[in-house]
Amino acid sequence: MNRKTRSVSHKPRPAASTASSAGPGRRKAAETADDAESGDVFRSLRSDIVNGSLKAGSRLRFIELQARYGIGTSPIREALSRLAADRLVIQEVNRGFSVPPLSLEDFADITALRLSLERAAIRASIARGGEAWEEALVLAHHRLRRLGRPESDPEDESIPEEWERRHRAFHMALIAACQSPWTLHFCGVLYDQFDRYRRRAGRDAATQAGLSRQHDQLAEAAIAHDGERADSILEDHINTTARMVARRLGSRVEADRRAVNA
Repeated sequence: MNRKTRSVSHKPRPAASTASSAGPGRRKAAETADDAESGDVFRSLRSDIVNGSLKAGSRLRFIELQARYGIGTSPIREALSRLAADRLVIQEVNRGFSVPPLSLEDFADITALRLSLERAAIRASIARGGEAWEEALVLAHHRLRRLGRPESDPEDESIPEEWERRHRAFHMALIAACQSPWTLHFCGVLYDQFDRYRRRAGRDAATQAGLSRQHDQLAEAAIAHDGERADSILEDHINTTARMVARRLGSRVEADRRAVNA
């Protein structure tokens, strides 16, 4: 009996995905690009939260953030999760992400913790810092002074972003030699939390003039390895700023609350 031979069609297999077919080098490059993209949006979001561009209490909607930063959902979600870990963002189940509201009670807590950690850190940094640390501190102080003093225009409450970046770099340079990565991490978090309140309160020209002089005094004491004097100046520096913020903040917190609920 004749049997019919069944013809078997050989369909081409679908091409492997780019991710799976790429070699280790290409995958590594893609991962590096993704990490850089996520890092960029993390820094942009952090800056916009700290400087108040993204208002306290406001919702952080993905569609709006995608349009704002020109980036996809995944890196934005990763950046928001990182910011939530530092409490610069609130993450609520079934409600998404939002910018934390401001309150004087929260600010007092942040101030107390910053004083405790940063004062210990500056003493340790001065005790352990060597020539390389001194040089980095001198450079950070010089870069801050080059932009001039922010109280020079008493009618303008805004401060240039470049001054703010150099101001943060100077404060972190003071404690950079403390030899405790955990301390440096939490001091950075507390600086940003404190700064969010300071930036919202605006500046007082007379107070800022004294604070700017204290930057010079802090640099001098640190370079002289006078930990006790540096600690005392830093304590007064933070407390003076905190009193100014608390004095100016009340009406602005209420204005933010009305704007978010409008």
